[in-house]
Amino acid sequence: MKRLVPLLLFTLLFACKNHSETKRIKGDLNYIPVTMESEQIIAGLYLTADIQTQELRADIDLSNPGSDVLTISEIEIATAAGLRSLPLTGSTGPIVLKPGENKSLSLKFQPLNDLKTNQLTGRNGYFKSLYNLVINYKTKDNKPATPKDYSQDQHSGSAPTVTSMTTALAPDDYKAYLKKYQVTANSYSFNTSSDFTKKQQAYLSGIKQVKQPPFVYVSAQEIAVSGVNFKLRSYQERDTLNAEIFIVNHSGFPLKINKDNLDISYTDESPSVHLNEAITVEKISGSKQDLYTLEKGDRVLIRLKKPFKTKAEKVILSFNKVFEFNNQTPLFNDNIELVKVNLP
Repeated sequence: MKRLVPLLLFTLLFACKNHSETKRIKGDLNYIPVTMESEQIIAGLYLTADIQTQELRADIDLSNPGSDVLTISEIEIATAAGLRSLPLTGSTGPIVLKPGENKSLSLKFQPLNDLKTNQLTGRNGYFKSLYNLVINYKTKDNKPATPKDYSQDQHSGSAPTVTSMTTALAPDDYKAYLKKYQVTANSYSFNTSSDFTKKQQAYLSGIKQVKQPPFVYVSAQEIAVSGVNFKLRSYQERDTLNAEIFIVNHSGFPLKINKDNLDISYTDESPSVHLNEAITVEKISGSKQDLYTLEKGDRVLIRLKKPFKTKAEKVILSFNKVFEFNNQTPLFNDNIELVKVNLP
């Protein structure tokens, strides 16, 4: 009982002190503030969301109520499904608190909310109604923690203790957020059940620049062709298609890019305006003077944005005249079919 009284008094003083010192900034979404405490750490969390930047802001109050030095090695935000994200600034550690010491900090996150959406589109998905703040820490002798209230401490040997606390949006607030911002959207993946791979291998077997036998691999989002790798990300919403193709050349041959020949189209599509201004090419690595040549080791990102009013389950990615060897021989013999994937 003697132990609980000073700990309780310290906790109340800590809460009052930080309440007056920490200025809370309201966001577009404001999660319910929470606190947790153990014999080794006391923490408070105020979480808000910025819809335009797709960022979470975590205002965190930390205190060391114990008799040993407390070292916090990492702070992450996590979804209920276990998808973890580090702060935008990277690692937060180490944060060292002496016995009785307090510290307040603000961290920004761009949380990975939905893995499928991220893999297909490159976007992180809609904010979740619930998040966990995960704190990894150690004390000098790393004694097992005694969790209270919201904490969920896990201790094993000399490994850091992991504690977390859960914050949630009021149900009505989350419902209103989804009603205002959630829209029907879909993405596209390569059709892995077509005969594209077989035909492309046969075509490349007659190309002298390609090391024989040729290698061709197609997955839902990637194509590998004898050392040249292509990764597709796309999303279609409100009658507009956005697509990105990330290309890395690991092969021994250079390629020319003819961006004007690139398109994603569907049957019965009305003739579209020229896509020249709708397609951009960015050289991620390699010579920036020649954007349209892919030498070995070069990385390029091609972006396409166009009106796209269709409910078709399959569309066509025009590829066969986009990439060429130095003698103007196309890298691809055929275009490739894409299949629609509904997004969460």
